[in-house]
Amino acid sequence: WLKLKLLAPRYCGKPPPMEDLSPTYVKFLLGGGYTALLGVNYASLAGKIGAPNAQISKVYPSPVTPAGFAFSIWGPIFLLQGAGVAALLSDALPVEAMRAVFPYWFGTWIWQNCWQASFVSLPLADKSRKDKIFRTLLACALQLLAAQSCMTVTAQRLKGLEETSGLRSAVLDFPSGLNAGWLGAASGIGVSLALQYWPRGDWITPNRSAVLLSTVCCYGAGVTWALGQGNSWGFGLGYCLATSWACFGLTKAETSPEVVKKVAKFGMGVFALLGVSCIAS
Repeated sequence: WLKLKLLAPRYCGKPPPMEDLSPTYVKFLLGGGYTALLGVNYASLAGKIGAPNAQISKVYPSPVTPAGFAFSIWGPIFLLQGAGVAALLSDALPVEAMRAVFPYWFGTWIWQNCWQASFVSLPLADKSRKDKIFRTLLACALQLLAAQSCMTVTAQRLKGLEETSGLRSAVLDFPSGLNAGWLGAASGIGVSLALQYWPRGDWITPNRSAVLLSTVCCYGAGVTWALGQGNSWGFGLGYCLATSWACFGLTKAETSPEVVKKVAKFGMGVFALLGVSCIAS
């Protein structure tokens, strides 16, 4: 009776900690989450759940939205994460790595799917209900921020592992950094769009857009410096490449004012140097 009483606070009414979950159960959820991610994105590209993202983005432009070609980065992100999932499911990487990655990759994918569902609900023709559009865009921005936060925590968990290998850096750290860096840029786009449809008037100006981009870059530089060095250098390199790519896309975007392009060019240089520091760490 005493033993049961002592164990009760740990097991009654609380979810079991990650260490107590069966590896088979974790693998099932990891594989299922990745499959769902691919399914939702395929449905979006095929126009089965609404207009494709590219079509919606044309209707809702932003001063900090990169040129269309920049969004091709999702291909490498999904492929590399697929390689990471395959390595974890096949036990090519230790179970500790799977426990570190699983809840936060899984959370990121859920938030990305939620964002997709919200984004396709935006009206393409009748934009008279600005209050409704604002609420939808605000939800999109918050979902992107939540996804980015999940992927950033992944770096913290990976950095705490003693095991390091080239495989881990290539299929766990690096794609986590790519995803986190691009989600950082996407979060900036989401915030910009929400502020454009602020019920009391468009809050976005060229200078404010430049400040927003600078804030995203400063945040990214801090994340890279804190979490992308040493045994998690792959995360830092991925974050720098994704952010540099987003900045490059901004220099080619027709909707970006000149002041935003100047910040983007400076950001490319900063993240190039940070990427080198990650490799050298």
